[in-house]
Amino acid sequence: MCMKAHCATCKNEAHPQADKVSWWGCGNHIPSVMDSIPEEDRCTCTPQVEREGKKYPPKAAKAD
Repeated sequence: MCMKAHCATCKNEAHPQADKVSWWGCGNHIPSVMDSIPEEDRCTCTPQVEREGKKYPPKAAKAD
């Protein structure tokens, strides 16, 4: 199962107060986790993951 997670790389590199959202888990449920997250709040790291024709941030290093 996948869950919402925060990207430590975005927080360290982009801005210390950045709280960008990614996902963590098996990878099979990325759309159900990420589709409700606005684009501007998502992690911008690469390489992105493609599921069901949409691109999503890479897996976070750890769950929140």
